Amino acid sequence: MTRHHALRAAALAAGLLMVLTGCGGSGTAATGKPTSTVLLGEQVQSLVTQVDEMSIVEWHGQLLTRNPDKRGKRLLDLEARFDPDTGDSAISMESTLDGQPQQVDYLVVAGRAYFNSEGWGPVADKCWAEITGDAARTWALPTAFDPGWPLKAARPIELDGEDVKVTVPFKQVLAGLPRGLFAALPATVPYDTEARGVISPHGPLIEVGVDVLSMWKKLPKDQRATVDTRGAGWWAMTIKESQDDTDIVSPQYVFDPTVTSPNDCKRG
Repeated sequence: MTRHHALRAAALAAGLLMVLTGCGGSGTAATGKPTSTVLLGEQVQSLVTQVDEMSIVEWHGQLLTRNPDKRGKRLLDLEARFDPDTGDSAISMESTLDGQPQQVDYLVVAGRAYFNSEGWGPVADKCWAEITGDAARTWALPTAFDPGWPLKAARPIELDGEDVKVTVPFKQVLAGLPRGLFAALPATVPYDTEARGVISPHGPLIEVGVDVLSMWKKLPKDQRATVDTRGAGWWAMTIKESQDDTDIVSPQYVFDPTVTSPNDCKRG
């Protein structure tokens, strides 16, 4: 673990432990029993450490209309690898938003964004078009590429078995979701606007659910009317260490599809 990862893990664990041991909830955390405090600390610390010790992070995010337990429909799928040392990402997106199936691969390397479309065919599988700063073509990318954002921004509320119930602030939720989902947002929102969520450890896998709909409901009525919230009710996410430890690197072939046919993208 690098020094900044270790410091971050320790600080977050301490914060989680302090909040959780101080909350009343069902009474477990507030009893003051040494055994309860130790078990709680171990559980939270292991969760934080598990994420911060990952070398390459593999994550899968799904945007649904509502909680999957309430038959929420899938709108968008992101499969990704993230290198915390460089900040680089490789992301594959499948979307059915607006009823139009779409599949696109993205690379974000050294602050530059590239995409490859399935529609170009297999001949262009290693060809990429640069889309840095192109809002129309980077709409599915999050602003915060680090998939640990729900853990680092979370305010723990209570334990439910091994699950940690949390709230996540408005700005951090939006930064973690595809950036083009909401064309118009209020310039300011109440400081306490948060989404409910839950963090669930499953061995090497960490599962996160963020109830985005609960966040919209906390906006004042006049602000809520300016945001199209119909397509974003729940964000489901899994995080684990990638078994693929190859570096995320700049694309081999970069071309302009408005000038060059994808069939010729590897020439010249």
